[in-house]
Amino acid sequence: MKVLLMLYLCADASHVECRAIPVQGWAKPDGYAQCTALVPALTDALTEANRQRTYFSCEQQSDAALVQQAGAQLIHQSFRF
Repeated sequence: MKVLLMLYLCADASHVECRAIPVQGWAKPDGYAQCTALVPALTDALTEANRQRTYFSCEQQSDAALVQQAGAQLIHQSFRF
């Protein structure tokens, strides 16, 4: 299982319109624990104004989701040739 640290950049403090950006990934059994340990320090490093519009989240991806994502990417690449 893979864990992704996601950075959510939002238009305002309501967190309605947000863009998700993958920041880091772990493919280890303790990846989720490593990710959640990192989030408080990253949040503390943000200024107060940015803390209202930006947040971090650890999200798990199953192996099936990764295979599906890779398959979609290969199909997309084949159309470029």
